[in-house]
Amino acid sequence: MGATISCPYYLTNDQFFMNGSNIVTSDWSSNVSVAFSKPVAVNSTLITGYDWTKPFPGTALSGHSVNLTVSQEMHISEDIVEDATTVLSSLTFGSPAEIMVTQDQPKPMDQSWFVCRHVFISTKPEAKQAVDSGGKCSFMPSTCQNDLKMSLTQDWGKLDDTYMCGALIFDAIPPSCVNSFGFARQDVMAFDSTFLANTTVAPAQVSSHQEQYSWRMGTGYHDPGDPQAFAIAANRTYLVATVWGYSSKANSGARKVPDVSFGCLSSGPAYVPPPPPVRSSTTTAGTSTTVTRSSTTAATTTTKAA
Repeated sequence: MGATISCPYYLTNDQFFMNGSNIVTSDWSSNVSVAFSKPVAVNSTLITGYDWTKPFPGTALSGHSVNLTVSQEMHISEDIVEDATTVLSSLTFGSPAEIMVTQDQPKPMDQSWFVCRHVFISTKPEAKQAVDSGGKCSFMPSTCQNDLKMSLTQDWGKLDDTYMCGALIFDAIPPSCVNSFGFARQDVMAFDSTFLANTTVAPAQVSSHQEQYSWRMGTGYHDPGDPQAFAIAANRTYLVATVWGYSSKANSGARKVPDVSFGCLSSGPAYVPPPPPVRSSTTTAGTSTTVTRSSTTAATTTTKAA
């Protein structure tokens, strides 16, 4: 029997979802990969990006993307809770073929680069409607976008000697964004040349496919078949701010304020699983006949998460 490959994910969304107490694991082969084998929603948006195989600041390179995938319901490990399911949403990040060796493994990154991804989650219906209608991040006014970019870059390299990100996990979105996006605290992922040289974790930041360490979030605990889980997943709008910055190893003469790319995604209408088969019995002249009927009609609905 092969070794179990565990996949970590956030169990549910709340203001402090990044807390370690909200992180659980599930088996990759028997649970996570199966749940994503036939996703109920897939969306993608292109973002501005760079060729980080060359020294910072490099040149712009098209083909970078942020991708959102919503899974089928997945059973939560019995070690955590009995007879409960959750629905996973996953963020993955596509990269241009020019900087990849294979679809999942990158070329070596120049050591002068340090890239940060900041994830914010909104449950405002207005934000979801704007993104689902094709407006991308346009629902966020220019003041908000400018303030957010500044908050992610003005302290670049000042908060830690080796960790360059200008904002940290739990930091809040700027006040000028609250009206359009809602109040949210951020999760942060970062990678440099050392990270991308690790073939186990690198795919989580450069591959659009589901990987062991791809970013994922569930919908909490649900009874099997509960459509509310899909409604909760659909209600979320994700803002991913990618900061293309320099590392502590970059040439001092080449350093400049990092560029920031915004990607906004939501899943569209909530998937509603069809109800289970309905069994009915009829009796005629002492003979009992059982008829099984399956409904294949699924409505779509979007409700605001609690």
